[in-house]
Amino acid sequence: MYWSNFLHIYQPPTQTEAIVRKVTEESYRTLVRVLREAPGGKITLNINAVLTEQLARYGLDDVIRGLRELAERGQIEFTGSAMYHPILPLIPKDEVIRQVKLNTAVNQRYFGEIYKPTGFFPPEMCYSYEVAQTVAGLGFRWIIVDELSFNGKIGSVKYDRLYKVEGLGDFLVFFKERPFSAGITYGTYPSAEPFLAALKDRLEGDSYLLTGTDGEVYGHHRPGQERLLSEVFARGTPKTCTIAELIKHFVQVDTVNPVPSSWSTWEDEATQGIPYPQWQYPGHELHELQWQLTELVLHTVKEAPAKSPGFPEARRLLDEGLHSCQYWWASCRPWWSVEMIEWGAQKLYQAVESLGDTIDEKQKKEASKLFQAVVSKTREWQESGEAQLLKQKYRKEHPEVSTELTFGG
Repeated sequence: MYWSNFLHIYQPPTQTEAIVRKVTEESYRTLVRVLREAPGGKITLNINAVLTEQLARYGLDDVIRGLRELAERGQIEFTGSAMYHPILPLIPKDEVIRQVKLNTAVNQRYFGEIYKPTGFFPPEMCYSYEVAQTVAGLGFRWIIVDELSFNGKIGSVKYDRLYKVEGLGDFLVFFKERPFSAGITYGTYPSAEPFLAALKDRLEGDSYLLTGTDGEVYGHHRPGQERLLSEVFARGTPKTCTIAELIKHFVQVDTVNPVPSSWSTWEDEATQGIPYPQWQYPGHELHELQWQLTELVLHTVKEAPAKSPGFPEARRLLDEGLHSCQYWWASCRPWWSVEMIEWGAQKLYQAVESLGDTIDEKQKKEASKLFQAVVSKTREWQESGEAQLLKQKYRKEHPEVSTELTFGG
């Protein structure tokens, strides 16, 4: 049996320097240390380039150097992604391509030639066929998604074979196994012993375990969780490998047509045709306002004169403003943060402000109106208790949330 452990590390563009430093000390440096101490240990890693830039900006270059060194030693396989962590199925194709290319260019600037990802991580594992098609067209050979995307049900994937996406040639799709990933996230497996006990007879079989979590689980969200990695690496059981290496170990390839989903979507939501509930939930007043603002800013910046003085700043703010966290923290499913909602909306509004007199006054007024509507509705939900009621409703409908959902943003 092989264990391919996928880790995703990211901080939003609105994150404070203090938090980036705290997570770096608790988690990112811990991961580098654990891997350096275990030359046989391997992981597949996504680092969104917005975090790479933050590490460089705040003088935390030792993490960049450490990850580069580990990649050169063959212990880390990098994946591609989107620079500012937007929800790809919810933004225009040209914005998807822009974000992916920005991510690759920035990460190559810091990691050098070793950053040559063949696989792709869509933020929050938000999958759609259109995203897979776009990613394949950009030269990636595979994509990682949640097992719910297999057919809308948990427990349907067979981990003794590989899968390719129907209609995309040899483009592969790998499915993260949710129960074991959730167990790591929520501390069910703090060390090797319970982890190996849970695997039982699978250890002797010709199969693989593919887990996927936020990398911050190790040391930040869950202090001491890195012990699991250290002990498994030391034992050599199960043997660890990167996701790309699975292609060499397993020859049977089945064709599938994955369904739209995310690593935070539940079966009942998939059945209802709500694939990305934390970021765009039908009838959710705040989400509706956020996406109205997002779409207005997208249109306004795209139509603005590219040679105008304020355009580069507007374009940067729009890139950053598409990050997923503002919608996640507005969802009340079950997460809620007034600050994260308002900071995200402010990024988008500032993109329009940056264009100055080069755009119509009507567009500026509409952007201001929508920005104020987002802020007003957010504070109304906070003060009235509506946000708390929605959170309670979600937890009642999904009691498993405390044990199976990954941390998101």
